[in-house]
Amino acid sequence: MEKSVKLHQPNAYLITGILLLIGYWFFAYDGITFSDDVAYIKYGQNFWLGKDVLTGEHFTFRWGAYILSGFFTFLFGFNDRIASLSSLVYYIGALCLLWTVMPKASSKFWLVLFFIPNIYLLHFLPKVYPDSPLIFWTALIPYAANARFKRPLESGLLMALAFFVGFCTKETIIYLAPFPAMLLVFDYIRDNSKIFYIYFFSFITLMGILYLGYFEWKYDDALFRFRSIQEGHYVSAYSYFDKGWLEMLERLTFVPITTFVERTYWIWIVLSIPSIIRAFLTQRDLPMIFSLCTISMILGFWLMSTSFSYYNPIHLNPRHLIILIPLLSANIALENYRWMDNFFWNKFCSIWIAFGGFIALSLMEWNIAIYYFLFAACLGLLNPKFRLVGMVFLMILPVFIAVKNQTDLKNYPHFKNAFIQNLNNSDRNSPLLTHQFICDSQEVILENLSPVRRAISLEEFKDYPNLDPPQNFTLFIYKYSQHAYPKHASLLQNVREFAEKNNYLQTESREDQWLKIIRFEKINPLSPQPKGEFALNIE
Repeated sequence: MEKSVKLHQPNAYLITGILLLIGYWFFAYDGITFSDDVAYIKYGQNFWLGKDVLTGEHFTFRWGAYILSGFFTFLFGFNDRIASLSSLVYYIGALCLLWTVMPKASSKFWLVLFFIPNIYLLHFLPKVYPDSPLIFWTALIPYAANARFKRPLESGLLMALAFFVGFCTKETIIYLAPFPAMLLVFDYIRDNSKIFYIYFFSFITLMGILYLGYFEWKYDDALFRFRSIQEGHYVSAYSYFDKGWLEMLERLTFVPITTFVERTYWIWIVLSIPSIIRAFLTQRDLPMIFSLCTISMILGFWLMSTSFSYYNPIHLNPRHLIILIPLLSANIALENYRWMDNFFWNKFCSIWIAFGGFIALSLMEWNIAIYYFLFAACLGLLNPKFRLVGMVFLMILPVFIAVKNQTDLKNYPHFKNAFIQNLNNSDRNSPLLTHQFICDSQEVILENLSPVRRAISLEEFKDYPNLDPPQNFTLFIYKYSQHAYPKHASLLQNVREFAEKNNYLQTESREDQWLKIIRFEKINPLSPQPKGEFALNIE
């Protein structure tokens, strides 16, 4: 057995991890996603303004996702960057919880190294999504379980709160619901104290009764929330209840594996295996806690239905999967000397990570395959000193690449400035047309819940009175839509068809790598039409 490089600065690792999270939040900002995050930002602001946000819509009951973000925007101004401070707080909180329970300096180092640089976890750091606070509530559950013998009352209350507030943040926390029962079986076999479970189940039962009682009082239906979850289901490319048995079979067999490989969760899962297996062999308490949590969560993602009426496994969106990272990072950290120094486990992990590279090759993901092969070679072939440096480099490099690619693709500050400028030059007689997802997000873009001027969609423009059509309009195309919303890519063609039918002529076009802005003028169909158009490139 080789000896790894000694690691002796646990406090420095935590401080470094916190600074890295703060640095990413500050420097790697790439704007809103024009999706659910917009709704949560507005809910949070409205909540602290005293408005009733519990409208009966599915997202409004996820108050754990927007209360803290709304608190920040209420104090410091309505702004998506300010709102995302809540995600930074939750990430730092989760890291601190896990760091506290790690038993050794080396495990604290590896926890920070594998918690911080997951590209999907970091991608949603400067955004407002329920998955970000759920990372904290997920970490709080094993943290509470670790103290169940020393402080059974407090740990029982903490775990019950983690489940309750986690459920009021996003329902995927129920994938950890089997964990307390699994831990109870473990303690029963080892004849450990059971007083913690009396407190936990008492608290969670009380919270459940109060929760159901609220809906009975508010909506005359104790199960209203669960019915709203059920009614929120719809047929899409990501639902399975409407698909054939073959697609369902694929989803329950190899699709989770290919998803883990494509989204680079594969490395975290493979390096967690030694800790999970060793936990059952040694029956040490802390590794067993994280192993049972991990097993419960992965089985939930793999098999559990999102519907009460029919079997519909969840779509494995990489954003959903980020709540695995705290658990997997803890497993990796607890048995770091196994996969680093033990010959068998080192080669086992190296081979299976390389196997992920071959899966990536079969999926034509060449860059991911190369990354897996490099990681496997670094882990299995380099001596301990160079192995440590190589792994740190390989963990951090994808973060910089992802940030650069996202910035080059999106250039959100440029989009925002151009959008505001064009919107300020618009009015009722000269409207600004743009994508529906931008129209739905413009309160957050403009940092104003009641903007004076608003961009409109093509469908809204079609509803203008026929007797009073605008003399001109401007079309604002954001090319990022081709990547994020490919269904919106036909907007330009649809507008041109509409303009031709309604006697509008394209007179000016400005374009750069990210934007295309076109002006249309109303013409008299009986007069001669000017030829060509004016083209001005945005510098």
